[in-house]
Amino acid sequence: MIQSKVNNVTVREFGLLINGGDFSNIDCHSIPKSAFDWLMVNGIGNGDSQLDLVKVKRHGRALALQVLNYVGVLETPCFTRIEVLPKTSTDSSDTVSGRKVLLKMLASVEGLKLQEFQQSHLQLLQQPLYELLISHFLHAVAKLVRQGIRNEYQRVERESPFLKGQLHVSKQIRQRPGRQHYFHVSHDVYSPDRAENRLLHSALKQVLKWSSSNANQRLARELLFVFHDIKESSNFALDFRAWKDDRSIAHYRPLKPWCELILSYQSPIAMVGNYKGLSFLFPMEQLFERYVAKQLARKLPAGFRLRSQVANLSLVTHRDEKWFKLKPDIVVYDQARVVTVMDTKWKLLDQNQDNTKQKYNLSQADMYQLFAYGEKYLQGKGELYLIYPRHHMLSVPLPCFEYHASLKLHVVPYDLVTDICSINL
Repeated sequence: MIQSKVNNVTVREFGLLINGGDFSNIDCHSIPKSAFDWLMVNGIGNGDSQLDLVKVKRHGRALALQVLNYVGVLETPCFTRIEVLPKTSTDSSDTVSGRKVLLKMLASVEGLKLQEFQQSHLQLLQQPLYELLISHFLHAVAKLVRQGIRNEYQRVERESPFLKGQLHVSKQIRQRPGRQHYFHVSHDVYSPDRAENRLLHSALKQVLKWSSSNANQRLARELLFVFHDIKESSNFALDFRAWKDDRSIAHYRPLKPWCELILSYQSPIAMVGNYKGLSFLFPMEQLFERYVAKQLARKLPAGFRLRSQVANLSLVTHRDEKWFKLKPDIVVYDQARVVTVMDTKWKLLDQNQDNTKQKYNLSQADMYQLFAYGEKYLQGKGELYLIYPRHHMLSVPLPCFEYHASLKLHVVPYDLVTDICSINL
């Protein structure tokens, strides 16, 4: 099979994609006209079922496409692969730190086993994101193969020249003349053709198509040889529901999130059209929220518990019905008592904009939202938190905001490298 040449493009969130040319920068990158035209049709939402991946902006006199707050990798039909990294710094030459932070967050949130990324060499982290993910998946499958591919008993019904298992008497009586020497039987066979192995086979076939790395292609072919006698999955949803979780296949558990990601069973993006190219896209706002919640839950004092996306209370009651649900990102409890309420925002604040006009780049709507959380969940007494990503323009907590004497709001940075956040419980 002749593999088409892949054109790799790396930009950061909110970077611009220009139609044609040879401009190359992490915040503004040229792409072929065919890729630009495809994104104009398929990347701009046209309904509730599809989300905006790009929006049209002006770049000088020409049109440009700005990537929105999604990170990951997207491939167009002309084999242009666009890698979108989180904007964790203003350094236009630093792709490694953004890639490393993204891998770390995906490892925690998506349940991917990526322990090795902490020790990854600089040369490895300079590879495109999709090659890193493919490499980790392939090594995880190789580990599973070393531990052993599991078989299971499956019931089969067939015509057999000899009697084996259970004889179906009614079918045998209706046997056509000239075939009386065949027996209608059913029996168990011990076979590796099970849901988990079929999904792994399909995922391996998929990453072999996607990868441009010689090392990844070589390992994928070696592993496919092991799965040669196992069918590919013909129904992903059905096979994922049939994926077992018993002790006999405990070593399969880390592979399920990988298969879901690769086979797009839980794809976070609904794309228009029939093109089924490479797509690992994640909404950065949700990724940051889920990552922070998981990390904070590990550091809670004894007896405390954390819940995400709580929706117990509403803003108003109308005709004995609760309207306008209040759904904070994080609520911390001590038994049944609410200790604090937190919201995460994937946005870069500026601690130097400490004036009544710029207001650190805070959103007035966010401030109103936290006030409603405080009044309803804390009965107007306590401390609230707004959590933003840490960067060089937001390195320390902002001075405390007071709604009134008994209700205060803390705006704090979360360091995605060290996982340090100034929260006092």
